[in-house]
Amino acid sequence: MKMTIQDAYDFLFIRRAKGMKLGLDNIRKFLNRLDHPEKKFPSVHIAGTNGKGSTAAILESILREAGYRTGLYTSPHLYDMRERIKIRGTFIEPDTIIDFLEANKSDIEKIGVSFFEILTAMAFRHFSENEIDIAVLETGLGGRLDATTTVTPVLTMITEIGMDHTHILGNSLASITREKAGILKSGIPCVTRNKNKKVRDVLTETAGNMHIPMLFSDDLVRLSRIRCTLHGSTFDAVTPYHTYSGLHLKLLGRHQIENAATAYTTLKVVDRAGIAVPDEAIQKGFAQVRWPGRFEVYPGEPVLVFDGAHNRYSAKMLAETVEEVFPGKPVCLVFGASEDKDIAGMFAELLPKADHLLLVKADHPRAATLERLVELASAYDCPYSTYGQPADFYHEASRIIGRQGVVLVTGSLYVVGQLSGHWQHK
Repeated sequence: MKMTIQDAYDFLFIRRAKGMKLGLDNIRKFLNRLDHPEKKFPSVHIAGTNGKGSTAAILESILREAGYRTGLYTSPHLYDMRERIKIRGTFIEPDTIIDFLEANKSDIEKIGVSFFEILTAMAFRHFSENEIDIAVLETGLGGRLDATTTVTPVLTMITEIGMDHTHILGNSLASITREKAGILKSGIPCVTRNKNKKVRDVLTETAGNMHIPMLFSDDLVRLSRIRCTLHGSTFDAVTPYHTYSGLHLKLLGRHQIENAATAYTTLKVVDRAGIAVPDEAIQKGFAQVRWPGRFEVYPGEPVLVFDGAHNRYSAKMLAETVEEVFPGKPVCLVFGASEDKDIAGMFAELLPKADHLLLVKADHPRAATLERLVELASAYDCPYSTYGQPADFYHEASRIIGRQGVVLVTGSLYVVGQLSGHWQHK
């Protein structure tokens, strides 16, 4: 009997529950069985701690506006696993997932292919069979041992690097940077935007040893007249190629404008590889890009914002954006996080800007308990409460903060996905 899509999800998520598996041996064996689909399309490969998903979305939006048949592979998803694999913005079809698993189930089980490795191989096969012009690929975690590192891209990108996944990637910026830099390939240029000197030094040293042209977008693109409102972000940009005035980016936040600058620099590099993008497509791509769960605003009384900030750096960027977009408005922070995250660090950035903290527990195996969240929240002056019915979070937060306030849901993409799903269903 043919699998249903629920059967397919069950098959995949059983493997997800077994945890991740670092290393490239199994994915290489599996891709060999599939006749190496990863070699059949050009790609841009992106690693980093913060902003890699947004940068991937911006880059893909521009390439699509330029008329290219694009593939986009990202993780994690908010609502549906199909979000991770897209061609020209369209999710992979359920039947494609089913057919792939049925055809390769025996090899998956024999080799011991993990959840993320299956999805990576599925994306590569989907892109190769549909003859895309270029793929934008986001690493899952790290870089050196990530399944996506099996591609040979036309260009690599490394977004902002910070302290996250320290139990896997190392407990210093230098060690984390070396892991992320594992996506670099000899002779293939890399574009990055990192302000931290330690990170820049490690990247520069690694690139020099591998004879890799390294371009820092913050040296090439000068940004000015930055303004963020509910309608998006506007800015001017001076580059070696062109001067832009009044660019509009649909994504909100100064950090997203910096991601856009990195994407722009990348486009100028891939242009040398024969992937030309006119200025009109750049401007349209900025204006059209969507990236759900990243400062996603729903007007109302109170205003509702979903943002998947899940480490201290992204929490800092979120706090600054809230202050700029909603100056003077009271904020109810609805917060849940995974137990292995720097919750205290996120609280240090967010709670000074919040008027009330509403703690929730996501329906996820790695979610921090309410008891743990309370323990950490009690170190701050911000009043807090717990709420055991996440499906009704907006009603409770509205009661606390009032109609003129802001309800801000953050701490984890799992929390954002679950709570925004509840809210949209209602």
